[in-house]
Amino acid sequence: MSRIWQLILLAMASLPFQTLPASAQTADSLVILSFNVREWTRDTDESKDTYWKRRMEAMEKMIGDVDPDVICLQEVLPPVGRYIPDGYKSAGLSVSHPIYIRKTMKSSGHRFSIFWESCSVSGIKIINVHSRWEAKIVARTVEQVNRQLTGKDVACGDWNTFLKNINEAGLKMESARMILGIPEEDTFANFSRPAESHGAIDHFFVNGLTPLSYAMITDGYGVPKISDHYPIVLKIRIL
Repeated sequence: MSRIWQLILLAMASLPFQTLPASAQTADSLVILSFNVREWTRDTDESKDTYWKRRMEAMEKMIGDVDPDVICLQEVLPPVGRYIPDGYKSAGLSVSHPIYIRKTMKSSGHRFSIFWESCSVSGIKIINVHSRWEAKIVARTVEQVNRQLTGKDVACGDWNTFLKNINEAGLKMESARMILGIPEEDTFANFSRPAESHGAIDHFFVNGLTPLSYAMITDGYGVPKISDHYPIVLKIRIL
């Protein structure tokens, strides 16, 4: 039994369904993983727990455990792609913020820019965002995402800013976490300084879709932290 499912069984007695980790895809659902992996060139000291190869090996285990249908990564540099488990293929053109989907799935409509990458899967547009904290950059990212909306959309990723700032910039989507009534958690794991509360800067937003569950993964899978951001997972209804 995987660690994700062990956690589910332990949590069922005390947590409502929507706070449980998302499980694998069913006929009417889609599971999406969003994760800022942190540029590996910042962690080349093999003596440290943050050494990039150990973190990427842990990421590979985490992806295998979560078993998502769609993987949206940020801050990717080659050769990180070799740590994506077998069974997935690239669904876009971006190197720095790629989208991977199951090899059995079809995708279309690939587009990308400096702040986002997108593709369509099962009739849903997936937009993988990697933005910055400056207000003008947040506004630009929101404007570009709004132009991509089709009626059934998911925008996820490292927005590098808080929900309030994204909403004030006019994003025409809803926070999946807020729809499910899940309290905010600090998604920034922070390698370089003692732990501080930053709030959520990694987000899932939906448009025309129903979120079923959301989770933030704090298990290090053999290392203290897989990255300086925690992976987040969303399960949505697609029918």
